[in-house]
Amino acid sequence: MRPQILSITKLFIIMSIVSTGVIFSQSDTTRIVCVGNSITEGWMTTNPVTDNYTAQLGVLLGNGWLVKNAGVSGRTMLKSGDYPIWNEQKFKDGLAFNPDIVTICLGTNDSKPYNWDDKKSNFIPDYYAMIDTFRSLPSNPVVWLCIPPPVFKDVFDIRDSVMVAEVMPMIRDIAAAKSCPIIDFYSLMIDHSDMIPDGVHPNTIGSARMAESLYGTLTGNTVTRVTEENAAIGKNISVSGSINSQQYGGSNLIDGDNTSQWIALGFPSEAVIDLGSDQIIDFFRIDFGTASDAITGYQFRIETAGSAGGYSTAIDLTTRTDSAAIILQKTDSITARFVRLTVTGASRPRGDTVGIAEFRILKANGSIHTPALTSRKIGSSTSNQRYEVKFQWPKGSQGKMMLYRYSNTAGLSSATGFINGNSYALSYEYVKSGNYNKYYAVTFCNGVETVSDTLIIGTLPTGVEENKSAAIPSELRLLPCYPNPFNPTTNITFTITSRSFVTIKIVDLF
Repeated sequence: MRPQILSITKLFIIMSIVSTGVIFSQSDTTRIVCVGNSITEGWMTTNPVTDNYTAQLGVLLGNGWLVKNAGVSGRTMLKSGDYPIWNEQKFKDGLAFNPDIVTICLGTNDSKPYNWDDKKSNFIPDYYAMIDTFRSLPSNPVVWLCIPPPVFKDVFDIRDSVMVAEVMPMIRDIAAAKSCPIIDFYSLMIDHSDMIPDGVHPNTIGSARMAESLYGTLTGNTVTRVTEENAAIGKNISVSGSINSQQYGGSNLIDGDNTSQWIALGFPSEAVIDLGSDQIIDFFRIDFGTASDAITGYQFRIETAGSAGGYSTAIDLTTRTDSAAIILQKTDSITARFVRLTVTGASRPRGDTVGIAEFRILKANGSIHTPALTSRKIGSSTSNQRYEVKFQWPKGSQGKMMLYRYSNTAGLSSATGFINGNSYALSYEYVKSGNYNKYYAVTFCNGVETVSDTLIIGTLPTGVEENKSAAIPSELRLLPCYPNPFNPTTNITFTITSRSFVTIKIVDLF
């Protein structure tokens, strides 16, 4: 994967540089220095060290690239500014890095009145000097000039009017005069003030957007977004049997709800899903859903057949010995209309009952799939609930992941910037009583973003506590009847800590 990206990148950069008469380094590693201020440093991100746009760019680019952050908060391009970047050790380290590519994102702090009003005549000469300083390095780098992100509020003495009317036009003129390509963060972010919450500094999500833009610019790849598509959800299904077809029928297996189950008696138990037409699929996910099922370790086989018929084995785990609660299996692309799941036994038998919460069959989309999102309540009090949220990748997965959190009280935020593809856990997620959080993941691979389904924890607006995940109820709970029991009918809702038969007795107190 990476050698292919590197070859595309080398070709793209060489083509770009030939037009400027610059000789590109033949090193196997492409070195990038990003010069800037607090925007580059990552001032408003969740974790400035890992979530600034340069760090996220390095994760997206992967092997064959080294990205150095030379951003320092409050710094100016102007040598006569209050805090010139020229005097900083990070700037000197950037020069010593001998980069192949340089990006310069400065000018925002230059717009302050005490920097700009009497000194703006020096901005173009100082910018020329910085370009020439980098171009004089042995690596003879390509220098990209960044149009800074928009200023949505005049804070920190930074002035949007000066940025738009004077600083940005000067940067464009400098780029034309010095034959430097432009990266336009202003146009990229102008419709995303929500990603710049303080009016100046992009948050983790905004920095990720900037990193993706840089990735596309530097590699020549187009960044596209796709959504995971479960080919099985809501389709026709036939099963070998259910202990109660109304409550535990086969439709529960493909309804998109981990809190419902298909429960059958006896091995083998079989479910056949008709996808409606031939579909190209390459990923299967099975959620067993409860502690007892996880201990059981069901053994199973998945077979597929096209419209013409004739089953062939896609996955054979009839001899599995583990007891994982979630099975994630990627295959080569398969054209299938029918998918047959046969549960043949259990590695740790607990009777002969089969119980599965959800079976997902994902369409191939040309990219890596997203991780499975699950949660577990690990504590509660009168005011809040505490959860562990896990993001589990299939074995051998490649790509990068970014985690998003939506709170009904705080809105959308990012739990992390882009991180390397592996399992990840948020151990202490607090949700106040009466509120809820939603989580989803975005996987980035070769310029394609894949968006996961959504995990919900906490209390939904309906007033019924719901956890659409493979979470295990931590306690026996009997919730209030709804509607009032004096009505002709009422619903009695309860949770138990493992799958079991339950006897309910109604006692007349009068």
